[in-house]
Amino acid sequence: MSPLAKVEADVFTGIAASLRRWADALDAHRVKAGTRDLGPAWQEADLLELYETWVAVGYAIRDVARTRPRAGATAPRTQLVTIRDGLARIADVAERQA
Repeated sequence: MSPLAKVEADVFTGIAASLRRWADALDAHRVKAGTRDLGPAWQEADLLELYETWVAVGYAIRDVARTRPRAGATAPRTQLVTIRDGLARIADVAERQA
């Protein structure tokens, strides 16, 4: 495995960890909500953070699809880092609501 592939593999590991955290938090929120149609109210600031972060992650996903790892690069692509960090923020918000 090339050094670049290792660096990007670490970023993908972070992405997977954030997705697991997010899924676990959503499941905990679902349990907390019970049989009500909607779960407990989320604060406006959390909803805004989710919206803004999802938009940034969406743009990064679009942009990373247009790139390829460069031979000899020593760092992961910035789009992957944006995705990893954005998904971590989304998981943080979901965990606050769980």
